Amino acid sequence: MANISKKYGKWYVQIRRTFHKPIYKSFIAKQDAQRWARETERLIETGQFVDTSEANKTTLKQLLERYEREVSSKKRTTTDKYLIRNILTHDFVNKPLSHVSSSDIAEFRDARLNTISTRHHSKVSGSSVNRELSILSDCINRAIKEWGCYIRENPVKTGLRCKENDRRIRRLENGEYEKLMSSCKTNRAFWCPIIDFAIHTGMRRGELLKITWDMVHFDKMFITLPPAITKTNRVRNVPLQPKALEILRSLPRSINGRIFPIGLKNFERSFRAICSRAGIHGLRFHDLKREAISRLFEKGLSVSEVQLFVGNSLASLSVYTEHNSTTLAEKLAK
Repeated sequence: MANISKKYGKWYVQIRRTFHKPIYKSFIAKQDAQRWARETERLIETGQFVDTSEANKTTLKQLLERYEREVSSKKRTTTDKYLIRNILTHDFVNKPLSHVSSSDIAEFRDARLNTISTRHHSKVSGSSVNRELSILSDCINRAIKEWGCYIRENPVKTGLRCKENDRRIRRLENGEYEKLMSSCKTNRAFWCPIIDFAIHTGMRRGELLKITWDMVHFDKMFITLPPAITKTNRVRNVPLQPKALEILRSLPRSINGRIFPIGLKNFERSFRAICSRAGIHGLRFHDLKREAISRLFEKGLSVSEVQLFVGNSLASLSVYTEHNSTTLAEKLAK
């Protein structure tokens, strides 16, 4: 039986059952206390009771901060940190987990879709919002299963996901390569070899900024990327085309051994500035990877050969193999 007593102007309920932690709750009205006690005992007896005491006092913000410390910090990329920072700017994260509803998640989603991205100067895409929802969902699942914050169901439901836009197919257009090089030479000459090397190797930004001279095998014409810097967590040997070898031979050796001794912090901002001065719009650094892969296919490499070259899965390579209709028509005419 529940024990109900009055103290300091409030009604306190205490429920003790074998194999259950003691449950406490206070009420202003005695009727509310009695009603809650009856319902809670019924749920315990039918095996439906969920102890939400921890979820009642732990905010979603606290859980996201714990997620960043204990989960995201173990990942090699900093994407989670950026996504969590976006989520934490919204007021609903200050609610206890037990009070966060699917309506809160839907409002967050809609607000994000109407937000102008400071990185790309356009509305946040559905795919970006879905990544934030995935972080929220995984964080709450861990809270329920591992951190003792029990709630009946995760408020981040599948139906709340955004419809994603078509995959990006951006490549360099006619004259844009020359404009990029000209823009770099004007103010940031050290960017010229980075852009060129990315186009001729298909390497990701994170890989480019971490490669060192001891990874380069000039005699065998490839560079070995260790698992610590690849997205797949596997060793990858990247073949070096003549232009890539030429770029490497032209570069000075830095004291720290890195081939491109540039920091990640302002990387994207600097690239946007280069594009802006060149009069190029809508180009992201990652689009250079698409340019590289598309060029490899245009040179006649098979899908499996390109996969070994760039480390992408077979399924994902279709995202990068965008050929324009004119190019295909010319090939068919031969």
